[in-house]
Amino acid sequence: MKALVVGGGIGGLTAAIALRRAGHDVTVAERSPAFAPAGAGIILAPNATAVLAALGVDLTERGLPLPALDLLSADGRLLRHTNPRETPSDLGPSLALTRTELHAALREALPEGVRVVHGVTVDSVREGERGTVAVRIADAGAPGADAAPAAPAAGSPAVAGLGPDAYDVVVGADGVRSAVRAACVGQQRLRYSGVTCWRGLTGNRAGLGRAFESWGPGTRIGAVPLRDDRLYYFLVRKAPRRAPDLTWPGGFRRAFAGHGGEPGRLLDALTEAPPLHHDLEELDRPVWGRGRVLLLGDAAHAMTPNLGQGAAMAIEDAYALARALAPGAEGALARYAALRHRRVRAVQLTSRRLGRVAHWRGPVGRLLRETGLRALPDELTERQFAALVDPARELLRG
Repeated sequence: MKALVVGGGIGGLTAAIALRRAGHDVTVAERSPAFAPAGAGIILAPNATAVLAALGVDLTERGLPLPALDLLSADGRLLRHTNPRETPSDLGPSLALTRTELHAALREALPEGVRVVHGVTVDSVREGERGTVAVRIADAGAPGADAAPAAPAAGSPAVAGLGPDAYDVVVGADGVRSAVRAACVGQQRLRYSGVTCWRGLTGNRAGLGRAFESWGPGTRIGAVPLRDDRLYYFLVRKAPRRAPDLTWPGGFRRAFAGHGGEPGRLLDALTEAPPLHHDLEELDRPVWGRGRVLLLGDAAHAMTPNLGQGAAMAIEDAYALARALAPGAEGALARYAALRHRRVRAVQLTSRRLGRVAHWRGPVGRLLRETGLRALPDELTERQFAALVDPARELLRG
């Protein structure tokens, strides 16, 4: 089966690995002119690390097993303590690493025969003859070094390394503003979560030894230790959509002035403005594709990061997609949606609800939130974590 994966991010590369391991002829079309460092950090929960391990992706020398993960009040007092190493799960560890390291591990795990073509975009996707998908590709720049030279297929633009222009299946893994999604099901309105987020990597000048997230009045600060004495950090606050950026350093100091203790030390230790800034947007509900065009990751179900499961859901999607295609392309979309919709929708809605609670501003709401978090039994926390990660076990068994 000839498969075109559009998008060379986490979900797209995982899909390429899964499909090629299942014996399919796989081409990856990536918009950027070459793979380059991008993004900040990421935590992969056991459901994600288990699927990657099953696909032969080795993260042992790249990820740091997550130490304590603590939820703090704005003044630095402990609300909830979680030790992922002690939380029952036979799926594997929770790992903290940079997105660049994860991307490099996925590229190294690409099986022989996967073609990666850089500098191309998708102009159109439509049902072709004899059950194929016709794809029109446009050149978005010079192809990358690992693009295999080949003559363009008839009717396609002259894009070196990409062909044919008809595929048995097309996988849209091209992000929250997916061109493939727009081409096959039309434009989908993005839902603004009401919060904006800054992220970055920095040296551990504050001497932080644990991962934490601090909840303040409409703001959050988080940090995750990485290898090589580095930190992944994020700053989140309620704001109107496309609000002007904060000034550095005064605007940031004022916006997050309510945070003390370790969160305050982290902010004081930053020497420059965070390099990444995004309004947090999501799809209102999952969209899985049409016909032989299947969507995964943010293209299918962009969600808020409050559960840290966005990339994990894309990784699970990729494994499920290969399973759904095992009997053939005919009917694969229905099989794929049956495997994924209920699971993904539950995670998406839970993450949405958690984000609302995390950004309560009023003193009464914050008092109720902090009192409830302190009173939450450890057994309930463990059951909630198991409910989040255990469905991967069933996916892998299938």
